[in-house]
Amino acid sequence: ALAAGGSSSAPSASVEAALQAATEAALTRREQLAAAHAAGAAELQHGQQHLAHSQHRLSAEEIHDRELSASFFLLFIVVLQIAVFAFKARWPRRYQQVTLVFLWLYPILVVTRHQDIISITFFVAWIAWSARTFVLVRAAVARPMAPRTPEAVYTWFLRTHSVCYWLSMAAVYSFLFIPGPALLVGILSLYFGVLGRDFAEICAENISSSVGITKYENPPENLCALCGEELRPMLRLMAGEADASEVQASIHKLTCEHEFHAKCIQGWCIVGKKQTCPFCLEKVDLRSILPESPLNSRRVSQLYLQLLTVLRFLIVWNPIIVHTDLFLLKLFHFKSLPNEPLHHGAPHEHAS
Repeated sequence: ALAAGGSSSAPSASVEAALQAATEAALTRREQLAAAHAAGAAELQHGQQHLAHSQHRLSAEEIHDRELSASFFLLFIVVLQIAVFAFKARWPRRYQQVTLVFLWLYPILVVTRHQDIISITFFVAWIAWSARTFVLVRAAVARPMAPRTPEAVYTWFLRTHSVCYWLSMAAVYSFLFIPGPALLVGILSLYFGVLGRDFAEICAENISSSVGITKYENPPENLCALCGEELRPMLRLMAGEADASEVQASIHKLTCEHEFHAKCIQGWCIVGKKQTCPFCLEKVDLRSILPESPLNSRRVSQLYLQLLTVLRFLIVWNPIIVHTDLFLLKLFHFKSLPNEPLHHGAPHEHAS
């Protein structure tokens, strides 16, 4: 090039052009290889999905066996539920005892299967509540019964019911903002609400039989049949140690004209699940017993009581029914129910 009299910049320009062309070719090849690799990976994934769906395809006979198992599963569910209700009607006390035992042991089953923070908190609260409750249950079944036992028992279970009720309402309203803590509070409050009513029912029966006033048709004047204490402490009223208006406010009169301490009759009806007068067995209007305030309506309180009754069955008897149903299916050699959906058609149809 120098001999020809040319410039020295000409060869460097041609070298740069060649290098740029080689670089562009390499980048183009790299993009082609990446696209081919992506296409191969997608094809491999599609093939794996196709193989997985193909493995789940069942023959017509197997599908018929699974459908037969599902039909008998539903049939056994209905039969077992009828058996449970018949057991309740025939032996109500035994039904109550079995339900209470399984309900009380529920936190132990939970904490043995799940060792998370919710289960551990649940278990610790259960231990603390059970310790106090067993002290009161023991006092309620003791003979002779201490004079202050009925008031302590009704106060404790009524307080448990009230705390659980308000915590349940708070959990419902705060779930959208703090779902984790709200769920924990809701589980604890509903469980202890159900468990407290069952223990209160046993205590109420023992207290009623121990006090003995409920056996008379004409009860003594100025005595609460549920705790045996005076409705109106005359000596304290005469001595000016008690306010007459406060004493009268603590007394509740039913439609049958029988009077009781407000806490005692609320504990008897609301928590103890007794809906009749202890004296005359006349049905009690539960709405007149339920406390009402601007923040709480009696209708909501009634719905809460009905919810506790439903949860009581779901927590205790529903798992027993389902596991018994599965055992019967196995006993009669039915096909096990699938954990995944059945595929009747081509795999690509289900994949779409």
